[in-house]
Amino acid sequence: MKKPFRQQDVSIKAPSRQMWRRSLLILVIVCLCFGAVGGKLAVIQIGEYAVWQERAMEQQMSDSIISPKRGWIYDTNMEVLAQTTEVATVIMAPSEIPDEATRTLIADELSVLLEINRDTLYKKAGKKTSLYEVVKSKIDHSLCDTFIDWVQEHQFTGIFRVIQDYKREYPLGSVLSCVLGFTGTDNYGLEGLEAKYDSQLAGKAGRVVTAKNGWGDAMPNELRYESTIEAEAGNSLVLTIDTTIQRITEKYLEIAVRETGATNRGAAIVMDVQTGAILAMATKGDYDLNQPRQLTDPDTAAQIALLSGDEQSAALLEALQKQWKNKPISEFYEPGSVFKVFTASAGVQEGLVNENTHFFCRGTYTMPGVKPMKCHVYPRSHGDQTFAEAIAHSCNPAFMTLGGLLGGHLFCQYHAAFGFTELTGIDMLGEARVTPTLYHAEETIRPVDVATSAIGQTFKVTPIQMITGLACVANGGRLMKPYVVRQILDESGNVLEEIEPTVRRTVISEDTARRMAAMMEGVVEIGAKNAYVPGYHVAGKTGTSVKTDQAAAEGERKNVVASFGGFAPSYDPRLAVLVLIDEPQTAIRYGGQLSAPVAQKILSEALPYLGVEPQYTDEEIADMNRVAPDVTGISVSEAENRLASAQLQAKLAGSGSEVLRQVPAAGESMPQNGVVVLYTEDAGESETVPVPNFVGMTLSEANSAAVGAGLNLSIAGLDDRDGQAVVRAQSQEAETAVPPGTVVRVEVLYQDTVE
Repeated sequence: MKKPFRQQDVSIKAPSRQMWRRSLLILVIVCLCFGAVGGKLAVIQIGEYAVWQERAMEQQMSDSIISPKRGWIYDTNMEVLAQTTEVATVIMAPSEIPDEATRTLIADELSVLLEINRDTLYKKAGKKTSLYEVVKSKIDHSLCDTFIDWVQEHQFTGIFRVIQDYKREYPLGSVLSCVLGFTGTDNYGLEGLEAKYDSQLAGKAGRVVTAKNGWGDAMPNELRYESTIEAEAGNSLVLTIDTTIQRITEKYLEIAVRETGATNRGAAIVMDVQTGAILAMATKGDYDLNQPRQLTDPDTAAQIALLSGDEQSAALLEALQKQWKNKPISEFYEPGSVFKVFTASAGVQEGLVNENTHFFCRGTYTMPGVKPMKCHVYPRSHGDQTFAEAIAHSCNPAFMTLGGLLGGHLFCQYHAAFGFTELTGIDMLGEARVTPTLYHAEETIRPVDVATSAIGQTFKVTPIQMITGLACVANGGRLMKPYVVRQILDESGNVLEEIEPTVRRTVISEDTARRMAAMMEGVVEIGAKNAYVPGYHVAGKTGTSVKTDQAAAEGERKNVVASFGGFAPSYDPRLAVLVLIDEPQTAIRYGGQLSAPVAQKILSEALPYLGVEPQYTDEEIADMNRVAPDVTGISVSEAENRLASAQLQAKLAGSGSEVLRQVPAAGESMPQNGVVVLYTEDAGESETVPVPNFVGMTLSEANSAAVGAGLNLSIAGLDDRDGQAVVRAQSQEAETAVPPGTVVRVEVLYQDTVE
């Protein structure tokens, strides 16, 4: 018999302190874990909601960009400088390609049709989960139409689509290239105004959003979700640049740079002195805006072609960046004698000198403890001269003496007041940063520094600073802020913003400015005759500054900057012009010989174009008439040489080698620089042009009309009195048919300006 089960007594012990601690620790850990998880969920759901939503959208949606239409750029007369044309971008959805055979066909045929790499296209077509692969960008409409026909022929409409895109074009090629700059393949600005005003020009991209399934593929067609956000077009710019004056400036600057062999390019600026508006800004050599990455200097390109690897890439980039640089605002130079205009203005304004103050030039200027400094005519000298004559002679000792009269304090005050210690604030990228290392500070300037600075040496400025200062002297003493954009337009052509001229400060009085203009006109009449323009009274100053900071081998000349700065007409200034030829390699390197003629040609065409009426002296009137030489029966080349010697131009009619007839005939009176038409074939004799109606026109209008018609104008009744001359009669009736080159004589009558 089994014994009954004996129930054991079980005693329950109370939890020990150690057990309580262990339990509490576990509880704390569990709470911390749940708290961390909860906190992270709160951060994700609240703090990072937008981030995770965007990630989810990326997984659920396919996002395609719609390019915006970039705004246009116009000159001041609304001539197009930069435009946007419609092109197309071909997009492929590899996920829709059904099989390998179709993939191969696409790679084989489409690579030929669109002229793209076959292997690259084949790889793109193999991306089975991709909805968006760019096949080719920016194709023109004709090629796009051919592509669409190919798609329809093969029934590939589900695989390909065409997205509207845009391409930037520059109708004038290299004109204004260093100012305008260019865009990248994405249509965003990279250089010049394109980069500076990119936020205005670029517009806002649109989007096409398509739903995807969990595998990243497009949803089935019957379920597909697609949403389009339209692109917003950019705004357009209207510049202060006048393309006619820009072309004139570039034409003559390019000739000068080429003929002088300038190794560091040339620069020129034309400014409206009353407003600070830039009418022309040129750099030569420059580049074609439609091919900005193509080197335009054949010598540089040839040298780079000899390199290889990283060395070649670095040299190419450096050369491209140099040709893209807008020299007038980005490079410093020692101004040389052109700066004497500002030293003189300070002296006149402070009452230290006047037109008749006498200076004596011994050929050198001496200071205690300093080696004698030479005048540019040394070992000759200017002797005794008035201050007006010293300006015309560009006498270094006279201006060093004036510098001493001014002293360091006044000199530095005017140096800063004319804007040479600060940015001009022009609305462009790349204006060179002005630092105290470029000029002498008042705290440290020595008497010898004042002497050398007074003649434009031992400090540096930019061309834009220089012409802004010249315009200040021209307009009565107001330092203007230069600018190149005058309006911003919306897509419909409505004006969003009008930029007004800004006066930064007044530097000199109107009386000082007027007296300076008169003395600077004397410079052109005596010392800078190559800038002389009959009837327009040019005020100016030449400069030739040696690049003292450049090393030169023993016996070699240091490079120079040859420059001319001035304005016209001196009695009522309209335009300021500055021309620099940097590092000319000619035997004669003076600004008066190299840069002044460029300024003369620019002003002689720009002023009549703007309708500025000339005021001729009796001597100018007498010198204007020419007699046509007899050039019939001789070769065309010999005839052209004879006409050039007589300061007349030739125009060929026909392709023969000998002159059979000329208009005007030999012995006929005609104006200087008039055109003689040379007929080299009998067939050309029947050509005629209608005579314009000149009556009531001003002289500049009549001249323009005559040039446009291919006729010569002979003017009677001119004198040196003030007032506007208007045509009252003409020798040939309006609409009369006459041979090109015919001289039409007009009589002028001065409008009475006395009330």
